[in-house]
Amino acid sequence: MFYSEDKIQYTVLNRRSFFLFTLKLSLFSIVGWRLYNIQIKDSDKYKTLSKNNQIDVEVLYPLRGKILDINNNILVSNKKVFDVYLIPENTTNINKTLNQISNIIKIEFSKKRKIIELSKKIKKFEKIKIFENINWEELEKVEANKLNIEGIFISQDSMRVYNYGNIFSHLLGYINKPNQNEISLPFISNMPDLDIGKEGLERSFNPILVGKAGQREIEVNSSGRIIREISRKDSIQGDNLQLTLDLRLQEYSLNLLNSHRAGSIVVMDVQTGHVLCMASTPTYDPNKIIKKPNKEYWDSLLINNLSPLTFRSIQGLYAPGSTFKMIVAIAGLYYGAIDTGTSHFCNGKVSLGDRLYHCWKNNGHGSMNVESAIKESCDVFFYEISKKIGIDKIAKVAKDFGLGKVYDIPLNNQKTGIVPSKKWKKENLDESWYPGETLISAIGQGFVLTNPLQLATMTSIIASEGNVVEPKIINDGVSINKKKLEKYKTAIKIIKKAMFKVVNENKGTAFKSKSNEIVFSGKTGTSQVRRITVAERESDDFRKKEVEWNKRDHALFVGYMPHDNPKYSISVVIEHGGSGASTAAPIAKQVFQFINKSKI
Repeated sequence: MFYSEDKIQYTVLNRRSFFLFTLKLSLFSIVGWRLYNIQIKDSDKYKTLSKNNQIDVEVLYPLRGKILDINNNILVSNKKVFDVYLIPENTTNINKTLNQISNIIKIEFSKKRKIIELSKKIKKFEKIKIFENINWEELEKVEANKLNIEGIFISQDSMRVYNYGNIFSHLLGYINKPNQNEISLPFISNMPDLDIGKEGLERSFNPILVGKAGQREIEVNSSGRIIREISRKDSIQGDNLQLTLDLRLQEYSLNLLNSHRAGSIVVMDVQTGHVLCMASTPTYDPNKIIKKPNKEYWDSLLINNLSPLTFRSIQGLYAPGSTFKMIVAIAGLYYGAIDTGTSHFCNGKVSLGDRLYHCWKNNGHGSMNVESAIKESCDVFFYEISKKIGIDKIAKVAKDFGLGKVYDIPLNNQKTGIVPSKKWKKENLDESWYPGETLISAIGQGFVLTNPLQLATMTSIIASEGNVVEPKIINDGVSINKKKLEKYKTAIKIIKKAMFKVVNENKGTAFKSKSNEIVFSGKTGTSQVRRITVAERESDDFRKKEVEWNKRDHALFVGYMPHDNPKYSISVVIEHGGSGASTAAPIAKQVFQFINKSKI
């Protein structure tokens, strides 16, 4: 089919007309929609602007999530507090306003000067916080006088409350204002004044606990006063966090520790790895170092030579002493250096080269096998084992049982400790390993260092006959895959028999702590903090002699209960507490009895 030239021109003309019509219609639609928004939908907003008022967008800060124990006791919550603010533009004389306020709540001269300097730098109608967390008496006075004082207003805020004071302080940590490096963190990027976690779980779980900011549009007049709220999107409170720890057990354990200057108690569930108690002393009250910090209190914490800010359960490093002998015994049994029939005669010392290595019992223990050596804690027996297997095999077994490890728990600054080996010494000290160092390591001295959580984990693995469970402090419903140390099972069974005898048979080092209520097993440990001289060792009354606190040995005990079906493991460390038998073992007994009575 063919078209004439006129028809073609007519068709093109029609297409152009249609296009122009469509374009005009679209433009009118856009303009119309915009006018609708201005005149009808957003009329209030633009009427406001037309009256020389302004629209401000205010960030609504969220409440921080709560922290609870395993039984839903609220350990950390929030409460309402009141802050006093100043808007410099709303005052005719800022000095007069500050003097008026100072008559109600004292303002130091230096603080006044800072406020005045700040007022010259901030944006128009930006508020300055004068006081935070004022008490009820102060609130009443400010409320009664605020109409006569230009430029001030009271704002409601929230404050973190640690409901049980110092009971969980090291574990929970505390919150405070972000520093310059923290202010750019993603979870507070739009909330620069938000308090954030600085230590402990408060810090580790900041992104979860913080919540999400809201906002509101407000109409503000030329004097900076709020006329009305135009729109609002509420903030969303942070998620709650539930722990595996038990408030009752934590509080009881801390009370036991308070009888001593420094120490730690850790209790674990043998089957799940759930940590039920992580008590550490000395401690501190986080309520005194947040919002309106007590400077004197904070300074006292910093200068205290006992370091109350140190979380000893994971940051305290101690020579494990005789609690390490179980690792050496397992290594000896596994590598075939000894069996249940192997015996060594202890006369109180062993020679190696030109040096003597002494047993804690000067006159010796006589003939010892592996069970009796653990029961009576004979050093000589373990010197002899270590000669046969060497430090590297001991180190391998120690690591298999959780020593020298940082666990996957959400706490900063865990201390690794030291599981020494020939390689470790060369890499860290650039020195060769000496045979005598193997003997010293075999009794948990020398380079060997552990923390209380590692010792509790080691004991859990022994109690469960090789089930390896990582410690867990968050009750998130996620089970941990267990690793089974089948190769050590036979050796572990022998060690468990010996640990039973430590507590429940005559001559056992913890026999005085035997309980009539429950049957538990364990091992004492005494960690030397200084070298004992020959003269002291040969003195009959050396161990009876009173010495300065910081020169006394550390006292340790590890154990589990009940013996026949282990459910709980424990580690007790008392700094400079003397012997594990006299100090640490009785504490473990009390904790186990409390668990039994409380049906934890």
